[in-house]
Amino acid sequence: MNKILTPVTLSVILGLLVFSACNSETDVSDETDATSVTIASAEYRDLSHRVRTSAKVEPYQRVFVASQISGLVRQVYFEEGDHVQEGDVMAEIDTRLQQIELNRAQIVLAESETNYERSRQLYEREAISESEYLADKREFELAENEVERLEQLIDYSYITAPKNAVVTSRDVEIGNSVSENEQIFEIVDMNNLVIRPGISEMDLSGVEQGQTIDVTLDVYPDHKFESQVRRIFPDVDADSRLFTVELQVKHSDEDPVIRPGYLARVSFSADHQDPALTVPTSAIAERDNETVVFLIDENQTTVTAASVETGVRRDGWTHIISGIEENDTVAAANIDALDDGSAVSVVGEFRRSGFRD
Repeated sequence: MNKILTPVTLSVILGLLVFSACNSETDVSDETDATSVTIASAEYRDLSHRVRTSAKVEPYQRVFVASQISGLVRQVYFEEGDHVQEGDVMAEIDTRLQQIELNRAQIVLAESETNYERSRQLYEREAISESEYLADKREFELAENEVERLEQLIDYSYITAPKNAVVTSRDVEIGNSVSENEQIFEIVDMNNLVIRPGISEMDLSGVEQGQTIDVTLDVYPDHKFESQVRRIFPDVDADSRLFTVELQVKHSDEDPVIRPGYLARVSFSADHQDPALTVPTSAIAERDNETVVFLIDENQTTVTAASVETGVRRDGWTHIISGIEENDTVAAANIDALDDGSAVSVVGEFRRSGFRD
C-alpha cells in the first residue's frame, strides 16, 4: 500500500534539508577563514657565532741544511723519513785536496814558527832590527791563519743536523757536485706542528693569544685534537684579505700520527653567547610598533599576540629576552596574515632554514 506524503510532511523534510545545507556551508566557511601555519616551540639554544675554516698542517719551522763549501758529495747517510739527532753527520763533501793543502800548510807553519822564535830571541838581545823581527812574526801569523782556514774547511765537509728532526727532502746523491750554500736537505720538527688558517677581520675579535681551539683532521674525522693560538699575524694577507692565526697543535702519545699536509678543520666561537630562549626568526612580527609572536592555543585553532623583547638573531633563530616562556608554542609561518585572535589551521612543524640545530 503506497503511503501518501501530506503537505506537512513535505514541509518538514524540506526544512531539514535546508538546515543541513546551511550548517555545511558554515563549516566550510570556518575552515576557509583559518590561516595555515606551521608551529615551533620556544627552546634554549646556543647562539654563539661559530667560525669554521680549514688549513693544512705545517711544521712550525722548516730547516734547510746547506753545504758551506763547494765540492763533490762523498757520502749521504740519511734520506726522506729518517729521524736525525742534533749533531748527526748527514753527508760528507770530498776534501782530499784540502787535506793535502792542510799538510803543506802545517809544514810551512812549523818552519815559520821556528823562524819566529829565533827572531824573537835575537831581537830581545838586539841582534836584529825590529823590522826583521816583525816580518818573521807576520809570516808565522799568516801560516797559522792558513792552517786554521784549511782545518775549518775540512770541518765544513761534514754536514750535520742542526736539531732533532725528520728528513723531508734529500736533494743530492753521492757524486753530485755542490756549490757553497747549496741546499742539501730539508728537515722539520714533527713534534712542533702548526695550522695557519685565515680569519676575517669581523671574526678576529673572537681570537686571542693562548686561546684553546678544537681541531679535527679529515683523515681522523672522529678524533678531536687540541690546539692553542700561538700568535696572530699583525698584517692582513694582501691577496685573501684575511689575517693569519697560527695554532700550535698539541699532540700526545695517545693521539693518532699527524703529518704535515693533512687538512685540518678549525671551529671556534667568535662571539660567545650563553644558552638563550629562542624561536624561529620567521615567527617574529611587528604589530602597532611592537615586536610580537603569536602563541598557539591548546586546541591549535586560534592565536594570541604576545609582546616580546628580542636579542641577537643568528642562523634562522632569534633570542627572546622576555615575553614568553620555554615550551610555549608559536606560529612560525604566514605571520603577515595573523592578528590577535586569528583562526589558524596547523599544517606541520617548523623546519629551520639556517644552519644551527
